[in-house]
Amino acid sequence: MRMPRTVFLSGPAGSGKTTILRLSHDEKLTTWGRTAAIDTDQLFLMVDPHWDLPYDDARTALVLRQCVSLAESFFGADYDNVLIAGNTIHDSIDLNPVIPDLLRLGRVFHLSLDPSKEAVLRRTADDPDRSPAHLMNDLHLLRAKRSPWSAPVDNSTLTPLETLQKIAHLVQSGEGEIRGPLPDF
Repeated sequence: MRMPRTVFLSGPAGSGKTTILRLSHDEKLTTWGRTAAIDTDQLFLMVDPHWDLPYDDARTALVLRQCVSLAESFFGADYDNVLIAGNTIHDSIDLNPVIPDLLRLGRVFHLSLDPSKEAVLRRTADDPDRSPAHLMNDLHLLRAKRSPWSAPVDNSTLTPLETLQKIAHLVQSGEGEIRGPLPDF
């Protein structure tokens, strides 16, 4: 019996989430089967194209509900995996409302990219819009908030494809699997 998988992928800015989502269809297919990618930033941009608005729980809930709808559509089209990546998907308060719906669709996992400071700075060195101080603050903040229910992935020395391969391996091993409501830490 086919058991689709939803994988939440969190991590600080510069950790490689978007780059992994942008791997080609063939790279994803060869690595892990039919895999769709949802970038929560793209959904947030639909209502706040210039990132002008302050953080809002209701907007985050809206984006995550849209992720569930998209995942259901992808699974209905015979995709095996749906990766949902973003900075705002590390908190049980935000995730718990959508977990029951995703569990009805298949298995659910949560992984956190955790590259070294040097890797984040190296990856973002050519981006003038990324402040090193902001990047380091984000890295420390998300490390402090990482929950024990999220499987860490140190991708400091991995290419995006190698990172996807590691994610696939961890998920196939059951790492980071979510089976019900998440405890709040």
